[in-house]
Amino acid sequence: MLEKVIVTPSHHRVHHAINPEYLDKNYSQIFIFWDKWFGTFQEELPAVPPVYGITRPVRTWNPVKINFQHLWLLIKDAWHTQRWQDKWKIWLAPTGWRPDDVAGQYPVYKIENVYHFSKYETELAPLMRVWLWIQLVMLLLFLSYLFGNIALIGVPGIFIYGLFIFLFVYAFAELMDNNPDAWGWELAKLLCGGLIILYQKDWFGLNGISGFIKYFVGTYLLFSAAASYYFCRNFKKQLYQ
Repeated sequence: MLEKVIVTPSHHRVHHAINPEYLDKNYSQIFIFWDKWFGTFQEELPAVPPVYGITRPVRTWNPVKINFQHLWLLIKDAWHTQRWQDKWKIWLAPTGWRPDDVAGQYPVYKIENVYHFSKYETELAPLMRVWLWIQLVMLLLFLSYLFGNIALIGVPGIFIYGLFIFLFVYAFAELMDNNPDAWGWELAKLLCGGLIILYQKDWFGLNGISGFIKYFVGTYLLFSAAASYYFCRNFKKQLYQ
């Protein structure tokens, strides 16, 4: 009875599925009757198990690229299409629509068979896996300190800290993607973190706990940059083999 009124897990599975039967269905967040009224309701079918994702799958681990790739595609298509009406239409047309001239000249990979397609993955050597786990732990420590001490860090400190976290995540993700230029982002992270330590002679109040911590952070940043450069050199060697 409830499934006729509210959004159930089954309804929400349909919403996130990329099966042709489920695309653009079950938009409601709380009450499912909105979809029934507006013709976008689809019941989960026993013979059609939902496959989650997007029809134009991402080919990166970078969350920044993932969040902006579709907007970037719209911008590029609007720039490349020759017809002025299409330059405007692309912002109002249904999801997935692309101008004919752009679709032919700049094809984008799209999943046709949702049950048989290759998922994105990168080959990671054992040493790389260990290093990525270390990076993840360090990222969580930096984030935990930020969220636990926002009042102490204050303004504009939280924005400077946010920039450091942005560079950290970007460099981390590019390394996961086996990008041979990831060391550039790691260098930017080192410069940002190094300037913070040099200017504050502290790391956002950590001197109150121990004056040694800023030296630990500085040492980590230097070692992280060196490790990234090492792995990126290996990426380049693999490209030219």
